[in-house]
Amino acid sequence: MKFGLERLLASRALRKSLRGKRVALLAHPASVTRDLTHALDALAALSDVELTAAFGPQHGLRGDKQDNMVESPDF
Repeated sequence: MKFGLERLLASRALRKSLRGKRVALLAHPASVTRDLTHALDALAALSDVELTAAFGPQHGLRGDKQDNMVESPDF
């Protein structure tokens, strides 16, 4: 079984509709591929996807932010 993220990473045809558009990611610490690459890192590595924003829970996309951290300048 392949999840949507892995299908998107593997298929240029699926990413075709994203070309030339700014893409945002909504994720959480468990948003990973089969080999445990976080969705943020996997999408950022694609040259044909312009990842411009990432949104996640209070403790960060990777779950590593301090409790009660409201915002952070990094991903």
